[in-house]
Amino acid sequence: MARLPQDKDRIERATREAQMIIAVERQAREAKTARLREQRLSAEAPVAAASPAAKRKPRTRRTADKTTDAG
Repeated sequence: MARLPQDKDRIERATREAQMIIAVERQAREAKTARLREQRLSAEAPVAAASPAAKRKPRTRRTADKTTDAG
């Protein structure tokens, strides 16, 4: 079985292009992550200020002692 000749220049060019695309996608992903992190931290700041009211214990319901007359 004869092997087909490989075009090494074409393979190298495709590899370079793929690596460039991967690098661009990585930069976009890191930028999005940083943007979302900033957004999350800025959203958490007002919640932290309102925290004491939010951390109050919930009121417990008192149960009255029930007596049943079985008779």
